[in-house]
Amino acid sequence: MIKNIFNKLDITISICILTLLLYSTILLYSANNQNINIVFKRIFHIIISIITMIIIKQFDIEFYKKNIKIFYFINIILLVIILINGYIIKGAQRWINIGLIQFQPSEITKIIIPIIINKITSKIHSFTIYNIIYPIIITLIPSYLIYLQPDLGTSILIIFNLIIIFFLNGINKKIILFSFIIFILFIPISWKFLLHNYQKKRILTLIKYNKKNIKNSGYHTHQSKIAIGSGGKYGKGLFKGTQSQLKFIPENKTDFIFTIIAEEHGFIGICFLIMIYIVLISKLILISIKNNNIYDSILISNFTINLAIQILINIGMIIELLPVVGIPLPLISYGGTSLISNMSIFGIIMSTKKK
Repeated sequence: MIKNIFNKLDITISICILTLLLYSTILLYSANNQNINIVFKRIFHIIISIITMIIIKQFDIEFYKKNIKIFYFINIILLVIILINGYIIKGAQRWINIGLIQFQPSEITKIIIPIIINKITSKIHSFTIYNIIYPIIITLIPSYLIYLQPDLGTSILIIFNLIIIFFLNGINKKIILFSFIIFILFIPISWKFLLHNYQKKRILTLIKYNKKNIKNSGYHTHQSKIAIGSGGKYGKGLFKGTQSQLKFIPENKTDFIFTIIAEEHGFIGICFLIMIYIVLISKLILISIKNNNIYDSILISNFTINLAIQILINIGMIIELLPVVGIPLPLISYGGTSLISNMSIFGIIMSTKKK
Protein backbone atom coordinates (compact mmCIF):
# COMPACT_ATOMS: atom_id res chain seq x y z
CA MET A 1 0.00 0.00 0.00
CA ILE A 2 2.75 2.45 1.05
CA LYS A 3 4.75 1.49 -2.03
CA ASN A 4 1.78 2.32 -4.27
CA ILE A 5 1.25 5.68 -2.59
CA PHE A 6 4.82 6.79 -3.22
CA ASN A 7 5.02 5.24 -6.69
CA LYS A 8 6.18 7.77 -9.32
CA LEU A 9 6.96 10.32 -6.59
CA ASP A 10 9.88 12.45 -7.79
CA ILE A 11 12.36 13.17 -4.98
CA THR A 12 13.73 16.45 -6.37
CA ILE A 13 10.28 17.90 -7.05
CA SER A 14 9.06 16.77 -3.63
CA ILE A 15 12.00 18.36 -1.78
CA CYS A 16 11.56 21.65 -3.67
CA ILE A 17 7.82 21.70 -2.96
CA LEU A 18 8.21 20.92 0.76
CA THR A 19 10.95 23.54 1.10
CA LEU A 20 8.77 26.22 -0.52
CA LEU A 21 5.75 25.23 1.56
CA LEU A 22 7.73 25.38 4.81
CA TYR A 23 9.22 28.73 3.84
CA SER A 24 5.78 30.08 2.89
CA THR A 25 4.35 29.05 6.29
CA ILE A 26 7.05 31.07 8.07
CA LEU A 27 6.42 34.05 5.78
CA LEU A 28 2.66 33.92 6.32
CA TYR A 29 3.15 33.75 10.08
CA SER A 30 5.21 36.92 9.82
CA ALA A 31 2.76 38.61 7.43
CA ASN A 32 -0.10 37.97 9.84
CA ASN A 33 1.73 39.55 12.81
CA GLN A 34 2.62 36.16 14.35
CA ASN A 35 -1.01 35.04 14.55
CA ILE A 36 -0.82 31.26 14.94
CA ASN A 37 -4.26 30.78 13.35
CA ILE A 38 -2.89 31.37 9.87
CA VAL A 39 -0.27 28.66 10.45
CA PHE A 40 -3.01 26.14 11.26
CA LYS A 41 -4.94 27.18 8.16
CA ARG A 42 -1.82 26.90 6.02
CA ILE A 43 -1.00 23.45 7.40
CA PHE A 44 -4.57 22.37 6.62
CA HIS A 45 -4.20 23.62 3.03
CA ILE A 46 -0.83 21.88 2.71
CA ILE A 47 -2.19 18.54 3.95
CA ILE A 48 -5.17 18.69 1.56
CA SER A 49 -2.95 19.69 -1.39
CA ILE A 50 -0.41 16.92 -0.73
CA ILE A 51 -3.19 14.32 -0.48
CA THR A 52 -4.63 15.69 -3.74
CA MET A 53 -1.25 15.45 -5.49
CA ILE A 54 -0.72 11.86 -4.30
CA ILE A 55 -4.20 10.81 -5.45
CA ILE A 56 -3.87 12.51 -8.85
CA LYS A 57 -0.50 10.96 -9.63
CA GLN A 58 -1.94 7.47 -9.07
CA PHE A 59 -3.97 7.79 -12.29
CA ASP A 60 -2.28 7.45 -15.65
CA ILE A 61 -2.23 10.57 -17.83
CA GLU A 62 -4.51 8.73 -20.29
CA PHE A 63 -7.30 8.94 -17.70
CA TYR A 64 -7.20 12.75 -17.77
CA LYS A 65 -6.98 12.88 -21.56
CA LYS A 66 -9.95 10.54 -21.91
CA ASN A 67 -12.20 12.44 -19.49
CA ILE A 68 -11.00 16.00 -20.12
CA LYS A 69 -14.19 17.08 -21.94
CA ILE A 70 -16.25 16.09 -18.89
CA PHE A 71 -13.91 18.04 -16.61
CA TYR A 72 -14.11 21.00 -19.01
CA PHE A 73 -17.91 21.18 -18.96
CA ILE A 74 -18.03 20.79 -15.16
CA ASN A 75 -15.56 23.67 -14.89
CA ILE A 76 -17.71 25.85 -17.18
CA ILE A 77 -20.77 25.11 -15.03
CA LEU A 78 -18.84 26.10 -11.89
CA LEU A 79 -17.67 29.35 -13.52
CA VAL A 80 -21.29 30.18 -14.43
CA ILE A 81 -22.42 29.41 -10.86
CA ILE A 82 -19.75 31.83 -9.63
CA LEU A 83 -21.28 34.67 -11.66
CA ILE A 84 -24.79 33.85 -10.44
CA ASN A 85 -24.15 33.21 -6.76
CA GLY A 86 -20.43 33.36 -6.08
CA TYR A 87 -18.79 34.26 -2.79
CA ILE A 88 -17.53 37.86 -2.89
CA ILE A 89 -14.24 38.95 -1.31
CA LYS A 90 -13.06 42.57 -1.68
CA GLY A 91 -15.38 43.22 -4.62
CA ALA A 92 -14.34 40.14 -6.61
CA GLN A 93 -16.86 37.32 -7.14
CA ARG A 94 -14.46 34.40 -7.67
CA TRP A 95 -15.21 31.82 -4.99
CA ILE A 96 -17.64 29.07 -4.08
CA ASN A 97 -17.94 28.77 -0.31
CA ILE A 98 -17.75 25.10 0.70
CA GLY A 99 -17.29 25.56 4.44
CA LEU A 100 -13.68 25.12 5.51
CA ILE A 101 -12.28 26.71 2.35
CA GLN A 102 -13.44 29.03 -0.43
CA PHE A 103 -13.05 27.13 -3.70
CA GLN A 104 -11.88 29.11 -6.77
CA PRO A 105 -12.82 27.31 -10.05
CA SER A 106 -10.57 29.56 -12.17
CA GLU A 107 -7.54 27.84 -10.63
CA ILE A 108 -8.81 24.51 -11.94
CA THR A 109 -9.18 26.09 -15.40
CA LYS A 110 -5.39 26.52 -15.42
CA ILE A 111 -5.13 22.72 -15.40
CA ILE A 112 -8.00 21.84 -17.73
CA ILE A 113 -7.28 24.23 -20.61
CA PRO A 114 -3.71 23.01 -21.32
CA ILE A 115 -4.87 19.38 -21.34
CA ILE A 116 -7.89 19.86 -23.63
CA ILE A 117 -6.18 22.31 -26.01
CA ASN A 118 -3.14 20.07 -26.25
CA LYS A 119 -5.41 17.13 -27.07
CA ILE A 120 -7.18 19.14 -29.80
CA THR A 121 -4.09 20.72 -31.38
CA SER A 122 -2.07 17.49 -31.37
CA LYS A 123 -4.43 16.32 -34.13
CA ILE A 124 -4.08 19.47 -36.26
CA HIS A 125 -2.01 18.97 -39.40
CA SER A 126 -3.53 21.47 -41.82
CA PHE A 127 -4.48 25.17 -41.95
CA THR A 128 -8.28 25.39 -41.85
CA ILE A 129 -10.73 27.83 -40.25
CA TYR A 130 -12.12 25.05 -38.05
CA ASN A 131 -8.65 24.11 -36.78
CA ILE A 132 -8.14 27.70 -35.66
CA ILE A 133 -11.59 28.67 -34.41
CA TYR A 134 -12.37 25.52 -32.40
CA PRO A 135 -9.44 25.70 -29.92
CA ILE A 136 -9.84 29.49 -29.70
CA ILE A 137 -13.51 29.16 -28.71
CA ILE A 138 -12.71 26.40 -26.22
CA THR A 139 -10.18 28.76 -24.62
CA LEU A 140 -12.18 32.00 -24.78
CA ILE A 141 -15.34 30.68 -23.10
CA PRO A 142 -13.77 30.03 -19.66
CA SER A 143 -11.41 32.95 -20.11
CA TYR A 144 -14.30 35.38 -20.59
CA LEU A 145 -16.23 33.93 -17.64
CA ILE A 146 -13.14 34.43 -15.46
CA TYR A 147 -12.70 37.98 -16.76
CA LEU A 148 -16.26 38.78 -15.63
CA GLN A 149 -15.46 37.87 -12.00
CA PRO A 150 -13.30 40.09 -12.55
CA ASP A 151 -9.91 38.36 -12.79
CA LEU A 152 -8.00 39.81 -15.74
CA GLY A 153 -4.63 38.26 -14.82
CA THR A 154 -5.87 34.66 -14.81
CA SER A 155 -7.99 35.31 -17.92
CA ILE A 156 -4.96 36.48 -19.92
CA LEU A 157 -2.84 33.62 -18.59
CA ILE A 158 -5.40 31.09 -19.86
CA ILE A 159 -5.53 32.73 -23.31
CA PHE A 160 -1.74 32.69 -23.45
CA ASN A 161 -1.90 28.90 -23.01
CA LEU A 162 -3.35 28.59 -26.50
CA ILE A 163 -0.39 30.33 -28.14
CA ILE A 164 2.11 28.34 -26.05
CA ILE A 165 0.56 25.00 -27.06
CA PHE A 166 0.30 26.03 -30.72
CA PHE A 167 4.00 26.83 -30.63
CA LEU A 168 5.05 23.68 -28.73
CA ASN A 169 3.01 21.45 -31.01
CA GLY A 170 4.82 22.84 -34.03
CA ILE A 171 1.51 23.80 -35.59
CA ASN A 172 1.55 25.23 -39.10
CA LYS A 173 3.27 28.63 -39.00
CA LYS A 174 0.24 30.24 -40.61
CA ILE A 175 -1.96 29.15 -37.68
CA ILE A 176 0.54 30.46 -35.11
CA LEU A 177 0.89 33.76 -37.00
CA PHE A 178 -2.88 34.09 -37.38
CA SER A 179 -3.41 33.43 -33.64
CA PHE A 180 -0.70 35.92 -32.71
CA ILE A 181 -2.26 38.61 -34.95
CA ILE A 182 -5.65 38.01 -33.30
CA PHE A 183 -4.00 38.33 -29.89
CA ILE A 184 -2.35 41.64 -30.90
CA LEU A 185 -5.58 43.02 -32.37
CA PHE A 186 -7.38 42.00 -29.21
CA ILE A 187 -5.26 44.40 -27.11
CA PRO A 188 -6.82 47.70 -28.33
CA ILE A 189 -10.27 46.10 -28.29
CA SER A 190 -9.70 45.07 -24.68
CA TRP A 191 -8.56 48.57 -23.76
CA LYS A 192 -11.64 50.15 -25.31
CA PHE A 193 -14.38 47.73 -24.27
CA LEU A 194 -13.16 45.21 -21.67
CA LEU A 195 -10.75 46.81 -19.21
CA HIS A 196 -12.16 48.43 -16.09
CA ASN A 197 -11.01 51.95 -15.16
CA TYR A 198 -8.87 50.70 -12.26
CA GLN A 199 -7.12 48.24 -14.60
CA LYS A 200 -6.36 51.04 -17.08
CA LYS A 201 -4.99 53.17 -14.24
CA ARG A 202 -2.61 50.37 -13.21
CA ILE A 203 -1.22 50.18 -16.74
CA LEU A 204 -0.93 53.96 -17.09
CA THR A 205 0.76 54.15 -13.68
CA LEU A 206 3.42 51.74 -14.91
CA ILE A 207 3.98 53.70 -18.14
CA LYS A 208 3.90 57.20 -16.68
CA TYR A 209 5.14 57.96 -13.17
CA ASN A 210 3.10 60.53 -11.27
CA LYS A 211 3.42 61.51 -7.61
CA LYS A 212 -0.36 61.59 -7.34
CA ASN A 213 -0.43 57.86 -8.14
CA ILE A 214 1.54 57.03 -4.99
CA LYS A 215 -1.62 57.39 -2.91
CA ASN A 216 -3.88 55.77 -5.50
CA SER A 217 -3.17 53.21 -8.23
CA GLY A 218 0.59 53.23 -7.61
CA TYR A 219 0.36 52.76 -3.83
CA HIS A 220 1.02 49.00 -3.85
CA THR A 221 4.18 49.12 -5.94
CA HIS A 222 5.49 52.26 -4.21
CA GLN A 223 5.29 50.59 -0.79
CA SER A 224 6.74 47.39 -2.26
CA LYS A 225 9.81 49.19 -3.56
CA ILE A 226 10.36 50.79 -0.16
CA ALA A 227 10.21 47.34 1.46
CA ILE A 228 12.53 45.75 -1.10
CA GLY A 229 15.07 48.59 -0.90
CA SER A 230 15.10 48.64 2.91
CA GLY A 231 15.82 44.89 3.06
CA GLY A 232 19.34 45.30 1.73
CA LYS A 233 21.65 42.31 1.56
CA TYR A 234 20.61 40.37 4.65
CA GLY A 235 17.20 41.85 5.48
CA LYS A 236 15.85 43.37 8.68
CA GLY A 237 15.25 39.98 10.25
CA LEU A 238 12.24 37.71 10.69
CA PHE A 239 9.17 39.56 12.04
CA LYS A 240 11.06 42.88 11.87
CA GLY A 241 9.90 44.25 8.52
CA THR A 242 8.30 47.63 9.17
CA GLN A 243 6.42 47.88 5.86
CA SER A 244 4.85 44.46 6.23
CA GLN A 245 4.38 44.35 10.01
CA LEU A 246 2.77 47.80 10.10
CA LYS A 247 0.47 46.89 7.19
CA PHE A 248 1.75 49.48 4.73
CA ILE A 249 1.67 46.79 2.05
CA PRO A 250 -1.84 45.60 1.11
CA GLU A 251 -2.31 41.90 0.28
CA ASN A 252 1.04 41.03 1.89
CA LYS A 253 -0.17 37.45 2.48
CA THR A 254 -1.20 36.84 -1.13
CA ASP A 255 -0.04 38.70 -4.24
CA PHE A 256 2.57 40.83 -2.45
CA ILE A 257 4.18 38.23 -0.20
CA PHE A 258 7.47 38.62 -2.11
CA THR A 259 7.94 41.98 -0.36
CA ILE A 260 8.19 40.21 3.01
CA ILE A 261 10.99 38.01 1.68
CA ALA A 262 12.86 41.06 0.36
CA GLU A 263 12.37 43.20 3.48
CA GLU A 264 12.92 40.62 6.21
CA HIS A 265 15.39 38.26 4.49
CA GLY A 266 17.00 40.64 2.03
CA PHE A 267 18.86 39.77 -1.16
CA ILE A 268 19.93 36.44 0.39
CA GLY A 269 16.30 35.44 0.91
CA ILE A 270 15.41 36.41 -2.66
CA CYS A 271 18.31 34.34 -4.02
CA PHE A 272 17.24 31.36 -1.90
CA LEU A 273 13.68 31.52 -3.25
CA ILE A 274 14.77 31.93 -6.87
CA MET A 275 17.31 29.10 -6.52
CA ILE A 276 14.58 26.68 -5.35
CA TYR A 277 12.35 27.77 -8.24
CA ILE A 278 15.20 27.26 -10.72
CA VAL A 279 15.89 23.74 -9.41
CA LEU A 280 12.16 22.90 -9.59
CA ILE A 281 11.71 24.27 -13.12
CA SER A 282 14.93 22.61 -14.32
CA LYS A 283 13.69 19.26 -13.05
CA LEU A 284 10.34 19.73 -14.81
CA ILE A 285 12.15 20.57 -18.06
CA LEU A 286 14.28 17.44 -17.65
CA ILE A 287 11.17 15.28 -17.18
CA SER A 288 9.69 16.83 -20.33
CA ILE A 289 12.83 16.16 -22.38
CA LYS A 290 13.12 12.55 -21.20
CA ASN A 291 9.46 11.74 -21.90
CA ASN A 292 9.12 9.74 -25.10
CA ASN A 293 5.45 10.59 -25.56
CA ILE A 294 5.11 13.84 -27.55
CA TYR A 295 1.73 14.70 -26.01
CA ASP A 296 3.02 14.24 -22.45
CA SER A 297 6.21 16.16 -23.21
CA ILE A 298 4.30 19.15 -24.61
CA LEU A 299 1.84 19.14 -21.70
CA ILE A 300 4.66 19.13 -19.12
CA SER A 301 6.44 21.90 -21.04
CA ASN A 302 3.26 23.99 -21.04
CA PHE A 303 2.74 23.53 -17.30
CA THR A 304 6.40 24.44 -16.71
CA ILE A 305 6.20 27.59 -18.84
CA ASN A 306 3.01 28.58 -17.00
CA LEU A 307 4.74 28.15 -13.65
CA ALA A 308 7.68 30.28 -14.80
CA ILE A 309 5.36 32.95 -16.22
CA GLN A 310 3.41 33.21 -12.94
CA ILE A 311 6.65 33.63 -10.99
CA LEU A 312 7.94 36.29 -13.41
CA ILE A 313 4.63 38.18 -13.47
CA ASN A 314 4.29 38.21 -9.68
CA ILE A 315 7.84 39.41 -9.07
CA GLY A 316 7.67 41.75 -12.09
CA MET A 317 4.59 43.58 -10.83
CA ILE A 318 6.10 43.98 -7.35
CA ILE A 319 9.29 45.59 -8.66
CA GLU A 320 7.19 47.70 -11.09
CA LEU A 321 8.28 46.10 -14.32
CA LEU A 322 4.70 44.96 -14.99
CA PRO A 323 1.26 46.33 -14.05
CA VAL A 324 -0.39 44.96 -10.91
CA VAL A 325 -2.51 41.88 -11.67
CA GLY A 326 -3.95 39.18 -9.44
CA ILE A 327 -1.31 36.51 -10.02
CA PRO A 328 -0.10 34.82 -6.79
CA LEU A 329 3.45 33.60 -6.21
CA PRO A 330 3.24 29.81 -6.76
CA LEU A 331 3.45 27.68 -3.58
CA ILE A 332 4.24 30.78 -1.51
CA SER A 333 1.17 33.04 -1.56
CA TYR A 334 -1.71 32.25 0.79
CA GLY A 335 -4.67 30.58 -0.87
CA GLY A 336 -6.04 27.05 -0.62
CA THR A 337 -7.35 26.64 -4.18
CA SER A 338 -4.19 28.06 -5.74
CA LEU A 339 -2.05 25.66 -3.73
CA ILE A 340 -4.24 22.65 -4.55
CA SER A 341 -4.19 23.66 -8.24
CA ASN A 342 -0.39 23.80 -8.36
CA MET A 343 -0.02 20.54 -6.45
CA SER A 344 -2.51 18.90 -8.82
CA ILE A 345 -0.33 19.95 -11.74
CA PHE A 346 2.72 18.35 -10.10
CA GLY A 347 0.63 15.22 -9.59
CA ILE A 348 -0.31 15.13 -13.29
CA ILE A 349 3.33 15.65 -14.29
CA MET A 350 4.47 12.81 -12.03
CA SER A 351 1.69 10.60 -13.42
CA THR A 352 3.45 10.71 -16.80
CA LYS A 353 6.53 9.02 -15.34
CA LYS A 354 6.93 5.35 -16.15
CA LYS A 355 6.74 2.82 -13.34
